[in-house]
Amino acid sequence: MQWQDRLLNKLALNESLCFVINDPDRICYEPHISNAIKQSKAIIFDDVDPIALHLIYEEWLEKESGGAFLFRYSDINEINIPYELLRKSKIVDFHISEVIEDIDADVLRIIPPENYQLISMRVQSYRPGKLTKVASLDFVLRHIYKIAPEIIQTDVDVVRMLIRKHYLMNEMPEEIEKHLIRLLNLNTVFSGWKFDQLIPYKPQFFEFLQQQWGMYLDSLLISNELKETAYPNHQLIVPFDDQDIKVFVDNLFADGLLKPIKFVGIAPEHWAWIGIQTDNDQTKLKRYQHLYDTVKKSLSKIDIKTVNADFWGELARGLGNLNAISYQIRQQLLALEIENLVDLNRQTDESFEAWLLDKYGELISIPSVQYPNMLHKIPSWLNQKVQLGKKVCLLVMDGMGFQQWALLRDKLNTCANIAVDERYCFAWVPTITSISRQALFSGKKPYYFADSLLTTAKEKALWTNYWDDQGLNREQVLYAKKVEDKINYTDFKDLIGSRNVMVAGLVINFIDEQMHGMKAGMSGLNSVVDDWLEQWQFTDKINILLDEGYEIIITADHGNQEAVGAGRLNEGVKAETKGERVRMYKSAEAAKSTLSSDNLNGKVINWPSKKYGLPNGFYPLVSRGCHAFVKAGQKIVGHGGIGLHEVIVPLAIIKRKNKHNVEKS
Repeated sequence: MQWQDRLLNKLALNESLCFVINDPDRICYEPHISNAIKQSKAIIFDDVDPIALHLIYEEWLEKESGGAFLFRYSDINEINIPYELLRKSKIVDFHISEVIEDIDADVLRIIPPENYQLISMRVQSYRPGKLTKVASLDFVLRHIYKIAPEIIQTDVDVVRMLIRKHYLMNEMPEEIEKHLIRLLNLNTVFSGWKFDQLIPYKPQFFEFLQQQWGMYLDSLLISNELKETAYPNHQLIVPFDDQDIKVFVDNLFADGLLKPIKFVGIAPEHWAWIGIQTDNDQTKLKRYQHLYDTVKKSLSKIDIKTVNADFWGELARGLGNLNAISYQIRQQLLALEIENLVDLNRQTDESFEAWLLDKYGELISIPSVQYPNMLHKIPSWLNQKVQLGKKVCLLVMDGMGFQQWALLRDKLNTCANIAVDERYCFAWVPTITSISRQALFSGKKPYYFADSLLTTAKEKALWTNYWDDQGLNREQVLYAKKVEDKINYTDFKDLIGSRNVMVAGLVINFIDEQMHGMKAGMSGLNSVVDDWLEQWQFTDKINILLDEGYEIIITADHGNQEAVGAGRLNEGVKAETKGERVRMYKSAEAAKSTLSSDNLNGKVINWPSKKYGLPNGFYPLVSRGCHAFVKAGQKIVGHGGIGLHEVIVPLAIIKRKNKHNVEKS
């Protein structure tokens, strides 16, 4: 019997019983246990809101579904369990230290639950005995993150490790990062390395790599006049000719993490040409071809049962770049290449939709490692910064997908003193403004704002109330939308320049407004956005915010999808919301009736709204793939469905570069 089954045996999932589960180690989110709960008749509630708990519990009593009611909590101090529920429940303790006794419990608690099984297997294989906290950190570093500090003995080893960490790995918990830094700092060979900056802070590492690339090109011409760099000893230390690193470097340039530079004197057939600025369209064509191969390779290896949110976040960024470039070089692409790209997008959406239907519930509830993986988790993450005395600005680009983010990032890359840390975040489904943006500004799941689910009128109140709960007064909190109307310097400065403000929530509606009614498709939208970034002087506005002392978080409430109409519906019951990619009904019967329409066969799904955080009385039909609820053959750019680029949106942290004092994001 596996350890997961021993814990599950404490429950009776398919009986009408109540269980209160004390789960500080998040074991309920471990894949085997989570799947067992999902496949049973049980209902699991894992929020701290007493009103929501009461409502869900009462519904469970009324339905008599034959499954258990599970109330999971992590910290007894954060909740108030109703006496009636407590009286009728069996209290169960889930502690990972019960099953993985050799590893320090505090260390186990900081790693994602998806890694518990691997740690358990490694403990059984190596039998280390009871480990101290430091030894446990060593064990996790080695067996989860595949880093053995004792074999990192040269600069080459360091660079390989850093590339793997910042480009290939899942997020690493902060405490494990600090442990790795301590170990590497013990080696006097690395006295010139600033590990406290390069290990936790991705932009700092890629800036270093960018500097080293220029020095590498110089070295190919046997030049002794090397450019200065802050790391170490102002010398070339990255072995770009190493085959393993060479493969990574190709991808880093294709992904836009490294930027080609102007250089003369290297033969065109040399591999380093990927990082040399040539004719703009030729550079983009090379990037396109390399990115296409990389994304296709990633997708071909996919196992939906094992991939996680980080995989899809990286794929969304890569595919967003690929699509954005494809529109810029459309005239250079062969018809077959365009057809292959369309097929790649289709395959991606099919795989992503299958994964999302299975894993979305875990995404909603499971705690993030360091960066928020869903929009409603952003406010609490921002609050951590505010509690440290930082000023933060949440800049919400309504409707921005990764294609448009590629355009914004290109503009930011022209600013020498700005550091950009690119991440990702999942929007709420259906991917419409009122649902996702209210979740973003309130820090709550949609069933908490049922009365305003289909309007944005209460956004300001939700944002202000959240920060009021955190101890800020009204003068310290700013909310504004239609910020694109603040065009000139003075108007924008007046908006954000108050000395009292600690948190600013700004909404730019331009992309979403241009999207609706865009007859030129995604190409037209991208072109309009690119022009607007220049006209609105986007980088100037970012610099104003930074000069005012803000750390800027750029994200979106949802992304977008190019889609084609399959024909208008003849609805017996009118939908509450008629979006181009979603229909929202007040009854399950109405949604089911519409779903049976001939022209919807396989193109839309009845989204399990109650299961995935929406309030009672809302039953959405969401579009899959490239379907739209418009007349047959009409091309639109819209949102509301479950396409990769609607659901996964950019999350970027913008700061001033500071070589001597780089802070973590």
